[in-house]
Amino acid sequence: MKKILPRLALLAAPFLVYFALFFAFEPYDYFGVKGGASSEDSVITRVRAYLSAPEDAIILGDSRMAHFDMNAVAEASGRGWSNLAFGGASLNESIDLFYLAAENNPSLNTCYFGVSFYTLRAGDSRNRMEAIGTVVKNPVAYMLNFDYNADMLGELLLRLQGVQTGATRDAGAWEAIDSVDEDGNALPVRRNLIAYAATLYQNCAKPGTLPAIETEPYIDAWGAARERCTNPRALLDAMLAATPADSSYSLNWENLRRLEELAAYCAENGIELTFVLPPIDDALRQYLVAPLGLDEPMRTIRQALADTGAAVRDFEVEPEAVYAEEQYYDGFHLDVERGLPEFTRALFGAKEA
Repeated sequence: MKKILPRLALLAAPFLVYFALFFAFEPYDYFGVKGGASSEDSVITRVRAYLSAPEDAIILGDSRMAHFDMNAVAEASGRGWSNLAFGGASLNESIDLFYLAAENNPSLNTCYFGVSFYTLRAGDSRNRMEAIGTVVKNPVAYMLNFDYNADMLGELLLRLQGVQTGATRDAGAWEAIDSVDEDGNALPVRRNLIAYAATLYQNCAKPGTLPAIETEPYIDAWGAARERCTNPRALLDAMLAATPADSSYSLNWENLRRLEELAAYCAENGIELTFVLPPIDDALRQYLVAPLGLDEPMRTIRQALADTGAAVRDFEVEPEAVYAEEQYYDGFHLDVERGLPEFTRALFGAKEA
């Protein structure tokens, strides 16, 4: 026995060292002992925080609902909120997250749920919630998950290189080149707004409607690595030439039905539900919505949400507040300094009579 124990300890040592590294460098503060996650808007971080200390009001949606300063939200609304929105969230995932939140907090009484024409498009059937639900409740599953181990190793490598890690900021520091095309001629909007609209064509238009987006890397004023579009004029001309015949967009009626069921659940269980249609920049209206004829499905979505009996805060179809180009970081996301604070007050503050 005396010989076996040292051998077992020797065999276990590499695993213990690895798990110690995992504990120290996993970016989501899964165990809640590091005083904050380097990936604060990840679904793992947010669901774990909710399960340990749930608020009775929740926010759901994709990145447009994920980036609020929660102190500003509390100040505007006069109450605490749990933000369960995360970047890249599909509508299926947001719906399943709602039920997870409701099941784990019988006192839940308020939900702001982000919806848009883009998240309600057909073909987006992504749903990682079964795996996420297992991981957030099972530390062993988390520590043995390949993806989260890869995230930990990535965090470790960045730290060793002296790179500051953490959530990226949607704050623009634009230069003169961002307002001119590839030939130096003035553009009607910034390059990144054109490129962002072109990116959405990939899921809203038929293949070949636009040329490929060409980019070059650069470092912005915040020290973050970015990509700058190098063919904005070619993209702009192609978008202006697009017609509704080029559209591949259709509504995801199954997910719309799921939203109707969610609204009925809220009504039955005394949960105040508000559907939020987040703002979109005017460049998206001019170069995506109008050319492809997306106005009609957008109006259909708004009416269908209103027909559920839930409140609707519309900043997308018939916007109750409009934000200028300089207040946007890209076509979907308000600048965290120039636009998001104003939207926060508009959405969560007391409405004027």
